[in-house]
Amino acid sequence: MTLSRRGAVQGALAFGLGGVTAACAGRREPVFSINLAAEQAEAPATGTRLETAFDQALRMTVPVHLANHGPFAFVVDTGANHTVVGVETAERCGLPTDGVAEVHGIAGAQPAPLVKAPLLRVGQVQSRNLRLPALPKSALGADGLLGIDVLKNRRMRLNFRANTFEIGPSGVGAQIGRAIDTRIPDPTKGIVVPAQYRSGQLVIFDADVAGIPVRAFLDSGSQITCGNPALEDALVRLRPGLAARLTPTELISATGQTSPATLAVLPRLRLGGMGLDNIRAAFAPLHIFNLWGLNDRPAMLVGIDVLRNFEEVTLDFGRREVTFIRARRRTAA
Repeated sequence: MTLSRRGAVQGALAFGLGGVTAACAGRREPVFSINLAAEQAEAPATGTRLETAFDQALRMTVPVHLANHGPFAFVVDTGANHTVVGVETAERCGLPTDGVAEVHGIAGAQPAPLVKAPLLRVGQVQSRNLRLPALPKSALGADGLLGIDVLKNRRMRLNFRANTFEIGPSGVGAQIGRAIDTRIPDPTKGIVVPAQYRSGQLVIFDADVAGIPVRAFLDSGSQITCGNPALEDALVRLRPGLAARLTPTELISATGQTSPATLAVLPRLRLGGMGLDNIRAAFAPLHIFNLWGLNDRPAMLVGIDVLRNFEEVTLDFGRREVTFIRARRRTAA
């Protein structure tokens, strides 16, 4: 069995993307990081709301304009430190090349071309003078990936029920549904979970799998949740029967890099006060975990497969907190 990674996994230097799937066997998907700088994004004080769509992996996409071209469908990728553009999109916009940068894949580092984008706009939020890595659209699964270089120091809300994406100033609307204790869920309100920055991403420390503490990186660009070998080993020690249910597989990147992996259904996953059961996850010794220095402790990338269990998820990069609102059960007519 072969798993492919769509997007890429976030990186320790400045950008990375996410995506693992068991449904698209044989497709080659990238996993990398890169060190680039971008000018601070500009946004109105009131923020902006956009209607969204979804790609084949059910990742949320938003309309993005590059210079005077667009809109293009970019995946909202909270696991990406830096925005990425598809090669075909860059050519259509006439973006000039601007050198080459080393990117870190699941099995090592390889060079990738860069292009210059004078302006990137999502809603009313603008970023200028960007240097964007360019990868084939077939690898990204979209026209591009919207990374947290555009989202940093701001608040973003992924509303899966209303199919909307909001971005605005940090703190605006972040108090909605604040709970006193993140371990006590309220079905009618959001649970606010403190987060910290690690390698450019928001990571939740108040999380565990079957009681095993885990560092959970939120990666909306990943099709499937992925844990490191330290988490896999801890789960097998806790529940020896899990070893017999692990399915060997392989992750393949867009550059042709591969990584051995196993696939299993997780015991209960807890994120703050929210508990989830029957979550499928891949386990792999990804190069990115090594870059983060997380080989010796349980860690995981929480993909869109988990995030879609909630009605909405709000990430406030300025306040360093995440708000989860549980999906409401729909009653029959």
